[in-house]
Amino acid sequence: MTDRPDPWPGHWIPSKAWGQNYLVNAGVIDKIVDLLPAGTEAVVEIGAGRGALTGALLSRGLGVLAVEPHEESARYLERTFGERAGFRLLQADATSLDFSNLPGGSDPGTADGRAPVVGNLPYCVAARILFNLIRTARARSPWILMFQREVAQRIVAAPGSRDYGLLSVVSQLAARCRLCFQVHPGSFSPAPKVDSAVVRFEPLSNPGQEPDWDRLSSWLGGLFSRRRKQLGNCLSALLPPERMALLRSDPTFPLTSRPEQLTPEAHLALFEGWGRDKMS
Repeated sequence: MTDRPDPWPGHWIPSKAWGQNYLVNAGVIDKIVDLLPAGTEAVVEIGAGRGALTGALLSRGLGVLAVEPHEESARYLERTFGERAGFRLLQADATSLDFSNLPGGSDPGTADGRAPVVGNLPYCVAARILFNLIRTARARSPWILMFQREVAQRIVAAPGSRDYGLLSVVSQLAARCRLCFQVHPGSFSPAPKVDSAVVRFEPLSNPGQEPDWDRLSSWLGGLFSRRRKQLGNCLSALLPPERMALLRSDPTFPLTSRPEQLTPEAHLALFEGWGRDKMS
């Protein structure tokens, strides 16, 4: 059994509908694997697809739980790696999978028994996968994930920047986010029309209490849909008049600022103090 998968079967054409742009650049694959923390023993791989990253992980002696929803890709992975020690396949949708309760229990790989997560995420559902990871697992181990470059830039964007928004706030409340490197279209087959980038999500030292991610995201969506307006005007559309009157007397939140100027922590404090009970 080789470390790299066989070429595509002649009848198998990658699906645009499934976002199948598979990573084939061995140098990029090695850079992704090198981002895993020292001592990692096993990983969860999202969207294993053709198995190029899977093979590289296995060749370094790591256990791999490959999450792949596409039936034909799952059969291919099973044929290619099914007899390899440390390989397990889970045919499941990463946008709805509960990552806190994976079959077979938590894999080793970090001090608290939670395995790092790696993956080249399909562009069409990448943000949904990330939100589901945050919602069901948070970042209790490192995640090394590839996105379309514009999405990666939004994840790591600082307050006040053009790219800062809902995805920035939620991601940075869940983890320390760092854009590690960009990946050109030629590193994929078929080549996408846009650049990609790899983001590393590192667990927070003091994560604090877990927020209600669904309600928080709905609240942030309401604020950032009016991102150019002052915070007071944005909140007037979300809160009843009596609540707004109380909020205006609270000096904690500068209502003349704009949503894009608040730090992730300030957004969370605003939601917890004034918005959580208003979101169904």
